[in-house]
Amino acid sequence: MDTLQRTLVLSGIKHCGKSTLGAALARRYGVPFLDTDSELENAFFMKSGERLSTREIFRRLGEDGFRRFEAEVVASLARSGAEVRVIALGGGVPANPFLARDVLRELGFTVYLEIRFELAFERVLRNGLPPFLAGAADPFAEFCRLNRARERAYLECADLVFPIDRELPADENARLLVARIEQEFDGK
Repeated sequence: MDTLQRTLVLSGIKHCGKSTLGAALARRYGVPFLDTDSELENAFFMKSGERLSTREIFRRLGEDGFRRFEAEVVASLARSGAEVRVIALGGGVPANPFLARDVLRELGFTVYLEIRFELAFERVLRNGLPPFLAGAADPFAEFCRLNRARERAYLECADLVFPIDRELPADENARLLVARIEQEFDGK
């Protein structure tokens, strides 16, 4: 499979590799790459005139306001979707209560990057704790609790589950994922 026939959507917990792997897959297939966090930042700038990071937008809007805004941004991506591309979803998108489930199906073929929590949390620590973990008495326990709660949503929207159980270069994970996707499409 040298070209993508449908948009490829990556979902999973914070720091599972959606953006890094997504960029590698977009290069591999020669298609555009979108990250919903970047799209959210751009939409916020267009609406408010302020250039803020996703973390800052979350702090500014609060969780409900942030999730409503995130749902608007993702729904607009689904409506604009004739172009084949690779999209990395923010970690909370599949569990967003303001986003209709059919919107995720409209986006494209969804791959859940199922990473070990310990591995993902090591990556989180490298970048600093996000607001939803910073105030927790035990940030790792809270990270696990939150992601276990989201896991059902990830599985419900997934067309394919791709386990990540160790650190590999993005291009190696991209090669392995492409092989799994090709296997999935050959079987249909």
